[in-house]
Amino acid sequence: MKNIPLGQVLVETGFLTQEKLQEALAQQKGSGKRLGEILVDNGFITERDLMEALQRRLDVPFVDLQTQKVQREALELVPQETAEKYSLLPLRVEGDQLTVATNNPLDYYAFEELQLITGKQINPVLAMKADIAEAILHYYTQLGAHSALAQFTEEYKETSTDQGAEYNDMMERVESAPVVRLVNSIVAQAYHMRASDIHVEPGRENVCVRFRVDGDLVEAMRLNLSVLVALVTRLKILAGIDIGERRVPQDGRFSMEIDGRNVNLRVSTLPTVYGEKVVLRLLGDNTLDIVQLSDTGITARNLAALEDLMRNPNGIILVTGPTGSGKSTTIYSMLHQLATPNVNVVTVEDPVEKMIDGISQVQVNPKSGLTFAAGLRSILRQDPDIIMIGEIRDIETAQIAARAAITGHLVLSTVHTNDAASTFLRLIDMGVEPYIVASSVVGVVSQRLVRLNCPYCREEYTPNDRELAAWRGERPQHFWHGRGCARCNGTGYLGRTSVHEIIPVDHAINQMIIRRAAAQEVRDYARAAGIPFLRDNLEDLVREGRTSLRELLRLTYNED
Repeated sequence: MKNIPLGQVLVETGFLTQEKLQEALAQQKGSGKRLGEILVDNGFITERDLMEALQRRLDVPFVDLQTQKVQREALELVPQETAEKYSLLPLRVEGDQLTVATNNPLDYYAFEELQLITGKQINPVLAMKADIAEAILHYYTQLGAHSALAQFTEEYKETSTDQGAEYNDMMERVESAPVVRLVNSIVAQAYHMRASDIHVEPGRENVCVRFRVDGDLVEAMRLNLSVLVALVTRLKILAGIDIGERRVPQDGRFSMEIDGRNVNLRVSTLPTVYGEKVVLRLLGDNTLDIVQLSDTGITARNLAALEDLMRNPNGIILVTGPTGSGKSTTIYSMLHQLATPNVNVVTVEDPVEKMIDGISQVQVNPKSGLTFAAGLRSILRQDPDIIMIGEIRDIETAQIAARAAITGHLVLSTVHTNDAASTFLRLIDMGVEPYIVASSVVGVVSQRLVRLNCPYCREEYTPNDRELAAWRGERPQHFWHGRGCARCNGTGYLGRTSVHEIIPVDHAINQMIIRRAAAQEVRDYARAAGIPFLRDNLEDLVREGRTSLRELLRLTYNED
């Protein structure tokens, strides 16, 4: 292979003209770039053209990394730095043969170095460069976690699993390299898998570590019980939690640098019969991960309706939905858009998850008496234009928020209800007078997060009778779902987007609130007014093939 120049292969197979080759070779001189990169960057060929030409000319098979099984033994032979340097992924070892995926099977020098490192004959197969880069990150992160776990287990396999272990022995373990590596690798693996939460759950025989990815919990690893005390204590130290207290729940937070990014984590501990359970929420970089409203997945029509609400000089805008429905992301996006230099924006939150320049943000601290209500009273003396309350949880907070809205402030907050129409009755049930709700609330935004079909394994399918019965109106020609692959952890879904329903309070709804009308009456009015509901947004996503009918059924199973 080393005697066949890449340009010659492309010309011989008809994917490149001699003139374009000469132009690319001229650009390559002194650039330090590979010829293939220059050809693709200039649009002379596509990466798929390159793969097909190499496959034809060299008889090297093309592989889909999503269906390939990657042996840990193969990964252990090649350092991650080498894999990244030459853009190759070790796949499997068979005798004295090491199979590697590469986007350039003519890179003789890379294979020569690899042969020296591993002592194996190198057998190249073709894969796309982007797929290789993503797979390197995924598999080497997993390898690091398993390596740290093995080292920790080996070093402490004889130690006690008793959570009341001697303090000095426990601290020695917590400050040692193996447990530090284990914690770092677990967090890094969760981050690379796009997890929102890490669950460390002690059981009768082992400790289960699970990641919440796209709303579902996925088991990442099982640990020996001997790991639990040191692992939990290490997390408590990082989070600034009292390590001597194991009888009551505790909360804390810390940050960790991963791939050059500062990742913030919120930590919650809970005593269980088998030991302390720990849940970590990955908050991302609290100064960089604020999403623009237009990038949240909101439709153009709903975005226009939301921006109309935000133009109100005063009143309450409520964002509703269950836990984990993306309410905080929407609120922060709204704040980011509203925080102009000519307004004073103050928030009271528990906890402060994202930092926004130009905004005064207050952290609730009930132990010191700084509750939502107390913080809100103080905020009103700070000459605010816009106020954000993390959540309206009680009558006192609701009443102060309503008073602030009536006296000329724009108030943003969240509340837990199933849909927008139910929100007005929820405030009344809290104890707020209907006429106050009617005169203070200017609009309600209800939302959910929807899992998207994995683009790498998406395929047409025929829904079953139960799924088809859930569809209303004219059926689309095709239904799509994800088959399940390595990229989506076998779930068929990769990534999420949000769906919304936005009900502005007009005169008619104002009168319904005053007479305590049922939520269904508000829904019927909104439907007649042509307001799109959550289900309408979901059906559009199904028609576009972006999500499945099963996902629509999951999110709307309790609707009439």
